[in-house]
Amino acid sequence: MVSFYPGPSRLDPNVEHYLREALQSGILSQNHRSSVFMQLYEDTWSTVRSYFNVPDDYSLYFVSSATECWEILSQELGQLKNLHVYNGAFGEKGFNINASFHPDTVIGLPFDKEESPLAEAYHAEVIHLTQNETANGTQLSADWLENLRKQNPSAYITVDATSSLGGQVLPIASADVWFASVQKCLGLPSGMAVLMCSKRVVEFCKNNKTPYYNSIASLELQFQTRQTTHTPNILAIYLFYRTLRARQELKTIHESLKNQAQKWYQLLEQHSLFEPLIASQAQRSDTIIAVQGPASDIERFKTYCSEKEYIIGNGYGADKGNTFRIANFPAHQVSEVAFLQDLLIHFK
Repeated sequence: MVSFYPGPSRLDPNVEHYLREALQSGILSQNHRSSVFMQLYEDTWSTVRSYFNVPDDYSLYFVSSATECWEILSQELGQLKNLHVYNGAFGEKGFNINASFHPDTVIGLPFDKEESPLAEAYHAEVIHLTQNETANGTQLSADWLENLRKQNPSAYITVDATSSLGGQVLPIASADVWFASVQKCLGLPSGMAVLMCSKRVVEFCKNNKTPYYNSIASLELQFQTRQTTHTPNILAIYLFYRTLRARQELKTIHESLKNQAQKWYQLLEQHSLFEPLIASQAQRSDTIIAVQGPASDIERFKTYCSEKEYIIGNGYGADKGNTFRIANFPAHQVSEVAFLQDLLIHFK
């Protein structure tokens, strides 16, 4: 089966090779306080800094999922004046988790999925964003994020980049926190997330001294010696490191996915049964193609694809009943994309 589900999705083609390599190397039998693991962590961090253009004063932590990142950030920053700016189900979930802990300090600002929110001074101490909304196939541009930072220089800005990290060039210095699960654009098995934090937010959390086990202060203390607060998913870290080292430049991937997304949208605009969920070209995601159409035709098409051993994603959130989603991730091969597009073209 070839998975175009928007996460977990198709694995990077090199994962099988690196999995064997990891088994043969003995790294999976090393404990997380060993010099071998610490060197892996250091090598991974060096590769991440270079590949994603991360400022030197940021830190990298490994946790279980983007969902855990929501909870960590709520524990660390929830007592400040928090603003969640969102237009879909995943951004709203992050808001609901934070608001459940801190109803007096957390507010939500939903915006229309056909429009960009205003990149203005929000008078909030923390601003939470979803750069690529997996539920409806929209995204916030790098220019928008950079402008938001200029308008809110003192706010802590956090970005859920689960459906874009590894597929788009992101302005890392424009936010204090970036996090993503690895099963989407990074092309890895599910079960780990990366969390990157600026020195500024780390210093606040160290002074704040929350009592939680996986607090940012605790994660940072271990990070300084390239260790972790808990026994980590060493295999996932190893695969993350090895696939990043072998990848094309991120700018090349970014442009390739953008061009491929445009082809998807052009095809859908000419289709007799389906059309893009998002009418505004400026708001459409380059990594999650959200498609709308009659529910009965959607079910027929999903079955048709399954019979050809291709998996596409269900709809999600408010648009669940009348949409399906197609992942446009780096791991998808040109021939596989062409085959799925051919299935769509000839589906009546």
